[in-house]
Parts: sequence; structure tokens; C-alpha cells
Amino acid sequence: MKTNCNQEDIGRDNQDRLFSLSLLLLSIWVVLGLTLRLTNLALKPASSIEIATIGYSLGHGFNAIPLDRVVSIETLLAPLRLDTAIGYAEVFQRLMQESTHPPLYFWLTHWWIKLWLENGDLVPLQIARSLSAIFGTLAIPAIFGLGWVAFRSRLVAHFAAVLMAISPYGIYLAQEARHYTLTVLWVIGSLTCLVKAVQLISQKKPLPLWLNSVWIVINALGVATHYFFVIALGAEAIAIIPIWWLNRRQLGFKYWRSLYLAGYGTLVGCLVWLPSVQGVSDNELTTWIQTSFDLKEIWLPPLRLIGWVQSMVMLLPVEGIPTAVAVICLVVMQTVVIWAIPKLIKGWRIQLANDREHIGMAIASNYLIASILLFLLIIYGSGRNLSLAARYHFVYFPVFILLVAVALVNCWQYHLKTKRVVAVLFAMGLLGSFTVINNYGYQKSQPSDLAAAFIQRTSTNPAIVAVRYKTHSQVRELIALAYSFNRGKTDHNIDADLLDATPKFLLNQLYINGVDLGLYNLDQSIANQKKPLDLWTVNLDIGEAAMNQIHCFNNSTIELPEDGYLDRLYRCDP
Repeated sequence: MKTNCNQEDIGRDNQDRLFSLSLLLLSIWVVLGLTLRLTNLALKPASSIEIATIGYSLGHGFNAIPLDRVVSIETLLAPLRLDTAIGYAEVFQRLMQESTHPPLYFWLTHWWIKLWLENGDLVPLQIARSLSAIFGTLAIPAIFGLGWVAFRSRLVAHFAAVLMAISPYGIYLAQEARHYTLTVLWVIGSLTCLVKAVQLISQKKPLPLWLNSVWIVINALGVATHYFFVIALGAEAIAIIPIWWLNRRQLGFKYWRSLYLAGYGTLVGCLVWLPSVQGVSDNELTTWIQTSFDLKEIWLPPLRLIGWVQSMVMLLPVEGIPTAVAVICLVVMQTVVIWAIPKLIKGWRIQLANDREHIGMAIASNYLIASILLFLLIIYGSGRNLSLAARYHFVYFPVFILLVAVALVNCWQYHLKTKRVVAVLFAMGLLGSFTVINNYGYQKSQPSDLAAAFIQRTSTNPAIVAVRYKTHSQVRELIALAYSFNRGKTDHNIDADLLDATPKFLLNQLYINGVDLGLYNLDQSIANQKKPLDLWTVNLDIGEAAMNQIHCFNNSTIELPEDGYLDRLYRCDP
């Protein structure tokens, strides 16, 4: 009897030690992930969509920015200044009027900014992005929990946590002032509930009310954070179908009926947003994602998807470096991928051979396949090219990380010769994280900091940056550029004489009520400005001969950089 008691005590002690060790290791992964996500958080310039996050979170819109009138930098930056009198109701109202997104993340950002700033303060990028970085860090313990629930393996949970901590794609999302990292948390939470539910059904146990309730709340919060969470819900539904079909004889329909409550509750949570979702697909702000069915481009979306998936676990410098170095890095990455894939497949086969229930593996793999198929269906079926932006692929990001972790664990445990793949992929992931935080990967498509610095160095006369206005997307782009000029004032590497070279700004309407007034509006806007004048134009769509009529001449002596902004430089004379 005493021997049995001693063995039980030893067993408890071992469990306590394992738990303490797991907690310590998980804390290390969390600290590592947080450190990476906060490193160089403000290095990259603000993008147009980040400007939207800040402005809408403060309850400000962009329709109040004057058109066809030269404005100062102070006017453009006004939507990015905190007004403590604006509350959550105004934030929601502004979103419904001008945006295509649900309010949860914007409410949280509103609360977060108010914690750090005072009335009238301009929101710094560090503050705006730090909330996303925190949510991205929370995904590390969240994926640990999903790994444990799905596979009952501490090693799988730890490998998944490490991969999440150092994921280049995860760090890219976390260093954006956007709602994607929070939605990743909801995806992980919803999948955890799904796995637990199917596990209980396979044991012929009813789903407890608390599980259904938590699942419904998570799904509702997911839809309230990003409408693309619906894709995750669709993938979950598809993932269940093969499992139900294969077990339909052993598990009668009555056991699956326990999913009804979660399904109905989730449906209600989605229908709440139906009125505001109806116009999203036709909104002028989403027209840029249209799929091209040209024979030269129709095959590009699958290749992009492969690239985004690959960057979830590895990335080497491919941007902001000499072309030859970028090519070498690409060759190295593809070589590692080709070398690693057979080993990962072997790891998945081992998991299937050793796991009797296959529930975790089945749900994860079914969900990943369903997600990618839904993306392809949207791309080619509805003509919305979701492959153009990496950020949309958060839907299957955590599941892919989990499946890679499963394969690596089996390579580590059962095949000595394949252990090196673990070290190689962890090393490539860490190198990828350094690549992203140092801006050699996932660079902004319009690096406004480079454009601002070039204008400051180049302009010898008073300057105006003119942009053709179509939607408030162009307003946000111009604000992002103004924001970079403002940040440049604190850059000690810029000559003091250049700090006074901040230009003025102009949003020029080309057509008003179908009438082409672009040249007339431009002429009237700059008529009272001091001449000579440097006019930096972006997508202005006014011919050079017409520009000459208003005494503005193309300055072809200056080679403009390829920064996504500067199309032409004109010198306007009296």
C-alpha cells in the first residue's frame, strides 16, 4: 500500500515538474515573440490602410479633407489627432459611413490610444501598432492551447508556439496597425472549440452548454472583427463533413445534433452584420482586388498563395537589397522548401499511423484544404483576387503553423535522419523574423518615407504634392505621405535646412458630375501659390501639353525613384 502511495506521489511530482517546465518554456516563447514584434515597430512608414485604422478609431473621417484646394500638413494630419470628446458611438457611425469593416478592433484601438495620449496629440505609429503586436503575441499561447487540445502532445504544442513566435508572416501582421492578429486569435479559439466538440461527439458525449456558449461568442467576436472570418466559419463547416461521413454508422445523427446550438448561435451573430455587409463587395474601396482573367495573369493567384504560405514559416531578404542577392535568397528558400517537403510528408504519415482517432489531424488538414479552396473559389468564382494582399490569408495561417509543428515533432521523435529539418526550419523562421523587422521583406507598396525624403532633398522651390482624387483611398495615401514628412522632423539624419521644405498638398478632382475639370481645378488651385513652384504629381492623368498651358513644365532632368508615389515633377512658372 505504501509503495502505491509513493508511486502516486512520484507521478504527481513528475507531472508538476513537466507542467512547470512547460510553463517556463512557453514563457520564453512568448517573450521571444513579443520582443520580435516590438523590435523596430515604427521602422516602416504608415500605409494607407493603417492611416484608415488610426483615423476611424479616433472617430474621424476623411471626407472633411478639402478637395481642389491647396492644404497644409496640419490640415491633412488633423484626422490622426486624438479628440477625447469623441466616443465609441461616433467611431461606429463613422465606420458605417465611410468604411467596409466591423467595429470591434477600432473600438479597442480607440480605448488603447486614449490610455497613452492626451487630447490633441498626434498618434505615433508605435502606439497604433503596439495593440496589434500584443494580439499577435497572444497567438503564441493560444496556438499552444490548440496544439494540446488537438493532439494531446506538449511537444506539438511547444513546436507550434515556437513557429508562431518566429513566423515572418505572423510578425508582418503584428507590426501593422490592423485587425488581423486579433482575428487570428478568434480563428484559433474557434478551431479549439471545434476540435473539442468533435472529440466529445466521437466519445458519444453531449456538448456542454459552456462549450457551445464560448464557441458562439468567439465566432460572433470574429465576425465583429473582420468579415473574412466568415471564410473561417465556412472552412470549419466543410471540415466536419468528411468526418461525419466516415463515422455516420458508428455515430448516429443524434450525436451531431449537439452542434446545432453552436451553428444557430453563430448564424445569428453573422446576420447581425448583414445590413452593413451587403454593399462591401461593390464598394469603391474594394474594386482594386478584381481578378484578371487575362491568360498572362490568370495563373498568378495560386503562385501567390504558395508564396504567402511559404512566408508563414520562412523568409529571407528579398526587398531593399541588390537584385543578385535577392535572387540568391529566393534560390536558397526554394531549395530548402524542396528539401523539407518530403520530410514533412513523412512526419504527417507517422502522425496518421500513430494517432488512432485522427480527429486533430483530420480537422486541421480538412480546414486547411477547405480554406484554400474557398479562397480560390472567391478569386475565380466571384472575381475578387484575394491573392493580391498577404494580409487576407490569416484565415488558414494558424492551422498551417500547427500542421508543420505536427510534422516536425514526428520527424524529431521517430527519425534520427530527419531531425535536422527541425533545426533548419526553426533557423529559417528566425532569419525570416529578422528579415521582416529590418524591412527586407513585406515592405510597404508605397514607402512614403522614401518619397518624403526625396522631395525634401530635391525641391529647390516651394513644393506641392498633387494627387488625383477618386475615393478617400487617395486621401489616406496623401495623409500617409504627410505623416512621413512629420516624422522626418524628428530624424536627426536629415539636414536642418530640409526640415523647412515640407510641401503643401492638393487633392485634384479630374471629373465632377462627368465633366472633365481636372486642368481647370488644378490651374485655379495653384493660381495664388508662390512661383516658381515644384509640382510633384501622382496619377494626375493630365497630359503634358495641357500642363504646359498653365505654365507647368515637366522637369526631366531629375530621375524620380521607383517608390510607388512620384509620377512626374513639374516646374510651374509665373
